Amino acid sequence: MLTDGIISVTPMSKLKMLREHPDFVRVAGYSATEVIKTFDLPQKAVDILTPYWIYVGEPMDNLPFTIYAYCMADYFAGSFVPRHRSHEMSMKMQRRVEENGAQFEFRQEVDKILVKNGRVRGVRTRRGDEIACDYVICGAYPNRAYTQMIEPKSEVPEGAVKFVNGNRLNVCPVSVMLVIEGAPEENGITNYNTFSGETMDTNEIWRNSRNITEPYNFITTVCLNYAVPDCVPEGYTHLSITNLVPVDPFLNVKEEEYYDLKRRLANEMMEEYIKVGGVDFRSRIAEIEVSTPMTISHYVGAWKGSIYGYSHSMDNHVIAKKAMMAEDHFIEGLEFAGAHGVAGDGQGTQITNGRAAAKGVFDAMAKKEAAAK
Repeated sequence: MLTDGIISVTPMSKLKMLREHPDFVRVAGYSATEVIKTFDLPQKAVDILTPYWIYVGEPMDNLPFTIYAYCMADYFAGSFVPRHRSHEMSMKMQRRVEENGAQFEFRQEVDKILVKNGRVRGVRTRRGDEIACDYVICGAYPNRAYTQMIEPKSEVPEGAVKFVNGNRLNVCPVSVMLVIEGAPEENGITNYNTFSGETMDTNEIWRNSRNITEPYNFITTVCLNYAVPDCVPEGYTHLSITNLVPVDPFLNVKEEEYYDLKRRLANEMMEEYIKVGGVDFRSRIAEIEVSTPMTISHYVGAWKGSIYGYSHSMDNHVIAKKAMMAEDHFIEGLEFAGAHGVAGDGQGTQITNGRAAAKGVFDAMAKKEAAAK
């Protein structure tokens, strides 16, 4: 059984993991493809069970079954769509945290994490305010923290640089967000969420997503009307079309090429979905926005536009990350919370990563108090 405690908040030795969670460990050396094959399922069932998980950032042949099973278990537990999407979740969590005595400071970007003799001593904001503290939970990627935020730079351990260089960035969305005249049915849209493509082979999907020279062969669409009927005025459709891609192909795009590239990708993705719905809605587009890794990096500040943390692969997956939690902790008082945490990406697992970071702080505080007695 995959329980939240395995991947989340408690550092665990290999021996303890083996004793307490043998089924979890038993599949640690196998990819999702290898385990699924043992069930001898019809190909149609395999096609249903596998392509969605390309968002984890690896084809099924290189995706650890442990991650696949952990994510799948989340879905079996049920889900819902907040009326105001992830922003509503953030606001609810903010309110709950404030009820517990925390203070929020909006529009206060942390520019530097101040370190002395290997431990946190405070932060400096973009406007120059310095706030003394013993602990920092950092939402920015370790890539950014260790290369741009730690001050002085001499406090960055060599192991931290090796850590970020040894982790491969996960995927980032290329999305076309649309408001279209006419109800969803008039635009050939009959479901909240659709995955479609020329192939269900995740190896081929992955190969295709690693370039920007050919049309994407696999897309996902979300029509928000079916979850939140009043998300747009009556008689309009709210639709997003997305492909999840590695950031690497975008790193060499020249400024003068960028807007033409965005327009081409958007049109190709719309054409791909039009094949599914059977209705060409492009003449009825009322609003359109197109985002790429550059968009994410520019507006959100995510490292190279990546929003899904680090890739979980057969040579670097959660079992290894769990076993290395202590060794991968480089500055006393500094914890990380986000998709780059040990449990990986996804809303549920990011909450798990946050719990793990909070526990790291509480454990350090308890140890410090015990030493002072």
